Amino acid sequence: MNEIENNAMASPRRRLRHTFATILLVILAVLWFVWGPVGPTLYLGGLFNSMLVWNPIALVLVVLLPLILVNVFARPLLTYTFATGRRPSPHRETILVIVVIGGLVGPVLVGLTGLTPSPGDMFVRGFAKYAQCRVDVEAIQGWLDSLNPKDYILGEYGTAEKRFVGSEQPPCIATLHPKRATVRPDDSKHLTVKVLWGGGFIGHWGIVVGPRDMPTAAPNSLDFPKPRFPLAPGAYIWSSD
Repeated sequence: MNEIENNAMASPRRRLRHTFATILLVILAVLWFVWGPVGPTLYLGGLFNSMLVWNPIALVLVVLLPLILVNVFARPLLTYTFATGRRPSPHRETILVIVVIGGLVGPVLVGLTGLTPSPGDMFVRGFAKYAQCRVDVEAIQGWLDSLNPKDYILGEYGTAEKRFVGSEQPPCIATLHPKRATVRPDDSKHLTVKVLWGGGFIGHWGIVVGPRDMPTAAPNSLDFPKPRFPLAPGAYIWSSD
């Protein structure tokens, strides 16, 4: 069998190995994006409580840069290894190990164990830092104390709630520029306010402020979903999908 025939027989195998290497890299890259650049980017968005970070264009740009780097460094090395069946030179092999195992496989394995928060949780963790610096919990509690609880209690008909938007909001809430603030009594008939940001596509997050002795342990409730991050006595941060 001459060299031409050998090359002809090896060509389909090389194409198959090339395809397998590409598919493997794409799967690793997609999983890596979830626990890699997207999470830290959303954390920074939460630090500034900016919904601009949810802009699809911004997220695409975050993904494109690592994708370019992976395509430049990792893909040729993987393709060489699977297509030829030979190991690259020691120098190239070191790059392959660092980029593929350290950069891709490592974050994926950590994410699959549940030790890495989801991108949405990363945003809320950043927002928790924002709220600690910007939210005046005592001022909001003082505003709640100025309201009359009887206006929100309907006797045998239960309780009522009121949404405050725009100019209706007190300065201690308006300066945060939330989507809305909803006042309602809790089970003890004490007034609480739920301040909300976000939307249906990206989820919601915010703060709940009530009496200073209000428990912050999350009940199983649709109105006050998990996870919660304690903010101050009688206040916590919440999020939902």
